[in-house]
Parts: sequence; structure tokens; C-alpha cells
Amino acid sequence: MYSLYDYIYTDCSACSSPKADIVFVIDGSASIQPDNFNKVKSFVQRVVEAFDISNETVRVALIEFSDHAEVQFDLQQHGDKDAVKRAVEAIRYFGARERT
Repeated sequence: MYSLYDYIYTDCSACSSPKADIVFVIDGSASIQPDNFNKVKSFVQRVVEAFDISNETVRVALIEFSDHAEVQFDLQQHGDKDAVKRAVEAIRYFGARERT
């Protein structure tokens, strides 16, 4: 069985010049412990690694939710892969109660 990451990493690299807007919505609530939150951040960084991130090809945004939602960065904020990965690393765990 393939994971989403395996699919993206192997198949997307063959794309000549994909264009996409990718928005990650991650759970930062108390039901997700800090270790799992960090695993989610690592997953996001691995997915980002598979794409050619730029304002002309693939743009990335990230929203974190808990008892409220917050745009951590929008589609126009980071124009390259390293900037997106640094922004993901800088995200802090909310840890508040969820309202789902």
C-alpha cells in the first residue's frame, strides 16, 4: 500500500511544470499531543519537498485550528521551498480544546 507521500513524491516528479495551490489544514488542538503535532509538521515538510515551490508553479498555505482557526501563512507569503519549510518549522502548537 502506498502512502500519499509516496504517490506525490514518485508521480509528481515526472510532471513537467505542475501548477497548484496547496492548503494544509492541521489540527493544533489538545487532542493532538505535541509529539504528534511535530509529526504532522514533518509530514507537511516532506510533501512540500516533492514540489517545485514558487509563485509561478506551486504555492502553499497553512491553516492551524483548535478552538479557533488561524492562517499561519497564505499562498502568497512564501515563494520558495526553503521559506515554506522554515515557516512550517516555526509553527507553534496551540494545544487548546477543539470544537469539532
